[in-house]
Amino acid sequence: MKKIVLFVITSAMLFGGMGDILRSQIMFENLEIQKDKTIAWDMSAYIGYDKNKIYFFSEGENSSYQYELVYSRAISPFWDIQAGIEVIHEQKSKLFGEIALYGVAPYWIETKAKLFFGEGGVGVDLDFSYELLFSQKLILESSLASRWASKNYPLLNVAKGLNYIEAGLRLRYEIKREFAPYIGINFRRNFANLRKMEGVKEETSLVAGVRFWF
Repeated sequence: MKKIVLFVITSAMLFGGMGDILRSQIMFENLEIQKDKTIAWDMSAYIGYDKNKIYFFSEGENSSYQYELVYSRAISPFWDIQAGIEVIHEQKSKLFGEIALYGVAPYWIETKAKLFFGEGGVGVDLDFSYELLFSQKLILESSLASRWASKNYPLLNVAKGLNYIEAGLRLRYEIKREFAPYIGINFRRNFANLRKMEGVKEETSLVAGVRFWF
């Protein structure tokens, strides 16, 4: 794993700048508490240049989480192709490879389509989000996510087939662009997900949190 991480970092640096300015950012898209006092987060960080960057992604809730380290290459003004590694943790951690397409689709829909592979199987994660501006400070963000896998990963709570569809609405007020508290609602429907064996098929949760970046 150390060799993979070193390769990702070296690639971004070697194929970087060409006179461009090195940039970096850390963003917590969501840092929130849900009605059952679950702490959930969705964050990203990058360092690099216009065409070549290293991204770190992390999302999860309480002790269930996943994180990714990828090399990202711009292939058009609105799209990057990414490759790297992903760790999914539920009862234990598993390492996967991944390839993803990340960018902005028509009508300004932020999109990430990811293929992950390992442990003798493959999976697909799809994530979409869209922002509706009521004013320069009041913004409604909608999101939609799903996961499909080719086999069961019992220790990761991932099952063969369509695992879930998750949708959310979050209304935020930007006190300043870098800091915005929000309230919202999140809905999740489990399908092939192994959690339904425990009787959990649908979950609806009110959320409150903050979005910030620096």
